Amino acid sequence: MHVSEDMNGLTVIRGYGELGLAEVARIAAAAARARASGRAVVLDLGRVTHLHYAGARLLGEVPGIRAAGASRYLRDLVYAGGGFGRLEFHRDVTEALRAS
Repeated sequence: MHVSEDMNGLTVIRGYGELGLAEVARIAAAAARARASGRAVVLDLGRVTHLHYAGARLLGEVPGIRAAGASRYLRDLVYAGGGFGRLEFHRDVTEALRAS
């Protein structure tokens, strides 16, 4: 599951629980729409326990996404799925916002 919050030129997408491939595809599509409209995007992974590694490729195809709160396990899944060097990881949402 995920929810999106738009504020002041920024979209924060918060993921929850286990994110299957279809859910990660929906998140990537929401991020792509936000980026296409000129918004910064932060993907909050702090409450995500697992994500489908193949979905990492979809996230990596959207330029400029900042990921926040990802555990080492999630970072490894993202890298294994093709997101290495494409997603910018930050400790938390606040840090990701400061980087914008």
